[in-house]
Amino acid sequence: MKYFQLIGGFSGFVLAFCSSVSAGNEIAIGLRDGAIGCLCGALLLRGFHLVLAWSIRDLAMERARIREENRIKAEDL
Repeated sequence: MKYFQLIGGFSGFVLAFCSSVSAGNEIAIGLRDGAIGCLCGALLLRGFHLVLAWSIRDLAMERARIREENRIKAEDL
């Protein structure tokens, strides 16, 4: 999870900083915008990672439930 937060924070910082500086703002304003972008990017990618992890867990549990039902049906025959 830390990896996803780092990647999200870095990409958010770079995107916000570069767009702020290219818009003609001063470096200090660009750094402030980059810090805000870093926080937002890290939280956003962390949320995406949690949704992905929950989806994978739910899929694995559903497949295990189906295997168990099929095993019980096979034993009944």
